[in-house]
Amino acid sequence: MRRFLTLTTRSLSLLGAAVVAIGVSLAMVPSPAVAEGQKRCTVTDDRLRELSGLVATESGYIVINDSTEVESHKRVFFLDADCEVTGDPVRYSVGGPLDTEDLALSPDGKTLWVADTGDNVTSSNRRERVAVWSMPVSGDEKLTLHRLAYPDNEPRDAEALVIDDDGVPVIITKVVSGKAEIFTVDGELPSGDTAPGKMKKLGEVELPTTETENALGGLGRTAITGAARSPDGARVVLRTYADAFEYDVADGDLVTALTTTEPRVTPLADPFGEAITYTPDGKTFLTVSDGAQLDDGEPIDILSYAPAAKPESGPETNADGAEESTASWFGSLDLQEKVYLAVAAVGLIGVGLVAAGLTGVVRARRRPAATTGAGGKADDSGSRDATDRPRGAVYGGAPPAGGHGVRREPGRATAPVDKREHGGGRPAEGGRPAAGVYGRRPAGGAGGPRPAAGGGPGADGGRPAGGGRGGSVYGGGAGGGVNGGRAGGPGHGGGAGAPGHGGGVNGGRAGGPGHGGGGRAQPPRRDGGGHGRY
Repeated sequence: MRRFLTLTTRSLSLLGAAVVAIGVSLAMVPSPAVAEGQKRCTVTDDRLRELSGLVATESGYIVINDSTEVESHKRVFFLDADCEVTGDPVRYSVGGPLDTEDLALSPDGKTLWVADTGDNVTSSNRRERVAVWSMPVSGDEKLTLHRLAYPDNEPRDAEALVIDDDGVPVIITKVVSGKAEIFTVDGELPSGDTAPGKMKKLGEVELPTTETENALGGLGRTAITGAARSPDGARVVLRTYADAFEYDVADGDLVTALTTTEPRVTPLADPFGEAITYTPDGKTFLTVSDGAQLDDGEPIDILSYAPAAKPESGPETNADGAEESTASWFGSLDLQEKVYLAVAAVGLIGVGLVAAGLTGVVRARRRPAATTGAGGKADDSGSRDATDRPRGAVYGGAPPAGGHGVRREPGRATAPVDKREHGGGRPAEGGRPAAGVYGRRPAGGAGGPRPAAGGGPGADGGRPAGGGRGGSVYGGGAGGGVNGGRAGGPGHGGGAGAPGHGGGVNGGRAGGPGHGGGGRAQPPRRDGGGHGRY
């Protein structure tokens, strides 16, 4: 039983360790493979190698470059559906922008906004103020400057811009870790070459952690490089170099959506994407990469992606008329959350199995081994039950009376043992040897003559003291030599056997002093057997 428990507990330990290993391996499974974006067109104009902002129109696209020292690149470019430049690029007013990073459309789709908010943290000359620019989406007029400053006058890098329901720009900063900040104009938006207007902080947004592969690793999954709002205003999307995070907007409240709700994540496969926008129907994301970070000759493609689907749910009406979602809790989880849940469950099961196995092993090792003897199973203290009787000799005969086989009964003194050569000591007082092997009564009646007081005549074959009936092996005559010989003289074998009783070993002739009869032990003959062989 102990061996069985040990094997069982060890098996449970191994099983638990295997389950834990599986849980760990599941936890390390990477995110689902990123779907390749569908190419819409390839930008081939040499002036457009550093694209950082993108807007889609009914007729094509509007794009801008990142920071550049080339004057001809500091323009707003209109592209057709094939990514070819159409018409003359639109110029900026005043002195032009410093570091343009994003484009956004007003909720009515009539005004185009440009975020001149870039300020790389590695720059030796950080900006004291930033700006946004605006113009009609048709491009019929030059861009108007609107200078702004952060409330604490501290520099920040920002590359994402959206417009709220009031037509006011909302700027989202770019950080390498932690939470990004959300700012908007505090008061009236200044226009022209004026002092900057102050901004106020609206809140902070922290993106969910992903494992999407990208050129910048962990930084690429954290830094927000662009933003857009759907044409109907019901959704807003932020992007990094790795993913797009889409939020649902209720009642036009952008800040609440970004700071309190969970987004749907769409992995992106842009080589070095910084821009994102919606198609005019709001069904698809469009992205483009900054070609300055690509190898020479590598194409700059405008790519499209299907946004991650919303969890399935169906509304029900409560008694008070309010709608209640019928989606199950598990069904509302996305794939990544379900994987994490499965990993947690497997890990808990594994820990439980390991604990159970270790507990069983420790208990099995502490439990004392059960001891057994010829007389039967030991009790918990390691001693035989006092009521147990010693077993008989071979085939059920009585145990030898000598030193071999003498057992001490609990609570009783052991009878003196004859110290002569082969044993033959008396059994415990009052003990009665069992009958012969096959149950025959000893020859000569009820045990034959009693030996003299003090023990049998021979050391090895005398009848037991106390009137016991000596049953020899194989049921021969009363206790004599081995296998039925009568009591013999001192030595090894039986003495002179009386007729019908057999003297030596196996009923042979009388053995002389110091000798025993030869031959193997054989069952007695049915005719009573004489001397010698059967």
